[in-house]
Amino acid sequence: MTEKQNTFGEFVKKYSFVIPDYQRAYSWGEKQLIPFINDILEHCDDNDDSLDDTTYYLGHYILENSKGSNEFEIVDGQQRISTVYLFLLVCGYLQEENYINKISFKPVSYDLLGLDEIKNILSKNNCVDIELDNLLKSSKTSSLKRMIEAVTLFKKAFSDTDKSKSTNLLKTDDIGKYIQIINKAYCSVAIFNDKSVASQIFELHNTRGVKLTETEKVKALLMKNIYIHSSTPINAEKNIQEIQKYFARIFELEEKANEVWLRGDMPLDTILMHHLRAVEDGNKIENFGSPQGVEEERGSFEYVKESLSQKNKEEIVTYAKTLAKEFARSMEIITVAIPNADKQDNNHLIGDVLLLDKNKSLTFLLRAFRASNTIDYKLIERWENFVLSYDIIYWNGFFYGKQYRGKFDSIYASLKPELGFEECKNLLLQYFTNNKWFGADWGHLGENTKKLFGEGKNKWLSNTYGWTRAGYFLYKYEIQKGANVERIRTDIFKDDKVSIDHIVARGLTWKSLGLKRESEEEIKQADYLWNEILGVINGIGNLALSTTSNNSSDSNGLPNDHINTYEKCGFIKTAKQVKTWENPEQFVSKINERSEDIIEFISESIINRNDIWE
Repeated sequence: MTEKQNTFGEFVKKYSFVIPDYQRAYSWGEKQLIPFINDILEHCDDNDDSLDDTTYYLGHYILENSKGSNEFEIVDGQQRISTVYLFLLVCGYLQEENYINKISFKPVSYDLLGLDEIKNILSKNNCVDIELDNLLKSSKTSSLKRMIEAVTLFKKAFSDTDKSKSTNLLKTDDIGKYIQIINKAYCSVAIFNDKSVASQIFELHNTRGVKLTETEKVKALLMKNIYIHSSTPINAEKNIQEIQKYFARIFELEEKANEVWLRGDMPLDTILMHHLRAVEDGNKIENFGSPQGVEEERGSFEYVKESLSQKNKEEIVTYAKTLAKEFARSMEIITVAIPNADKQDNNHLIGDVLLLDKNKSLTFLLRAFRASNTIDYKLIERWENFVLSYDIIYWNGFFYGKQYRGKFDSIYASLKPELGFEECKNLLLQYFTNNKWFGADWGHLGENTKKLFGEGKNKWLSNTYGWTRAGYFLYKYEIQKGANVERIRTDIFKDDKVSIDHIVARGLTWKSLGLKRESEEEIKQADYLWNEILGVINGIGNLALSTTSNNSSDSNGLPNDHINTYEKCGFIKTAKQVKTWENPEQFVSKINERSEDIIEFISESIINRNDIWE
């Protein structure tokens, strides 16, 4: 190992930099880029006297060169080097100079062609903004998008004339000064010739950069423990390379996870938490609720740290390698296997159960896809029906004031790798038919669901709003009535924009309803009608899926004001129904009519699915 101080200019010209694929790719955004710009401007004065220039510090860098080649892997500091490289690209574009010709730099392999395309666009110096925007729209990775956004931000900082912006403005005439400030900036460099550098990452991480994620902490923890506990240095090197191979795959698939995820973002740290709950190192048989969160003392890093502490030297190495391997497999299940199975034979049930209950279903599916190479859709049908039965019983007050959760852990444990689905399918059947005890006071899940659904009909008619599963029943109703599954998922669920809309708005005024309150008789009639409407305004028939933005713009409007939204979202049946809701005196009957239609659908398609349990 060597440690030295350099100017940044000497540093970047001396080494050939490579960002290994096991590292997270480019992740800086505006929050980090604006301070970078302001730092440069802070060290740039208005005169040409270099003696009174203050010196910029561009951080600490950790490099690894274990193969004796002229390429050095950047272990820490890649965000700063990448940012400087992109900044110099923009400076070169503006001055028609090649300021990066002496810098040898390669991003992660899956962004290499994208960076080349950015350089090509800037070098042509023609229709740059349009071509960058087109590249942004076609980019397959979030890291490449962030690089394009960084280039765009730097260009804008040079061209913007709005003095109210949070960043100071860069001047094209001062580009020479900016480059000189960067070249003369101090930096410290540590070079390692083996993989033990992983144990130093926590202490040497640049606090000005992006905070280490839980996944990065776990990666470093596994590498450190393998280095310490491997039997020989040669085995340590081999084992760490194996860990790095799996994490290279994990980080590569990170970008795809957000593309294919059905509802909202699926950050890598969240996937890690669900993986540890479902699988861990491939042999989990209990404790499916831990880790209890993503971060902090009950989060993923602390969970893995505690697991390592309970093992002997040989077990630690095996555990670390297997955990990395299984985590990579979970990433492939989430990004490849689940989306493919969801589309197979136009079967959308896999995705549906993730919309129904992400936490329970992701644990279930991560185990189910390990139990066999092909998914048994009968298993997924039983799982969906079982979770819905559980929720219907719970919602109808069967457990009011109690906290019984039932034996979901035993269901997860019944999905054992390479042993198929029969044990789980039979266990679900036994719980559903009460041949096996599911939990305190649950009783016969199948019969209780039908009984409470029938007894709770008035609740469906009068007060379904606020129940978290109402949106799922509305979604199933819409797609059963002809709505496009992918369209609803993309337009409503994908970015977590889902909202429940009151068709007859709760904030309607007497005037908007066309009700007169001039005479005592008119007041009496208006009050009676409004009280009737209030009795069903939160019922299932007066609720429809929408987005948060559309719900906000449609709020307090008459039912007809919402039709454009329903048609835009592809809710064919709902739009057709609501077109007849014109007369306020018919609102109650129209709401009840739609409620009865939805309740009948739920009864036939969900409550009385005897075919699933035969």
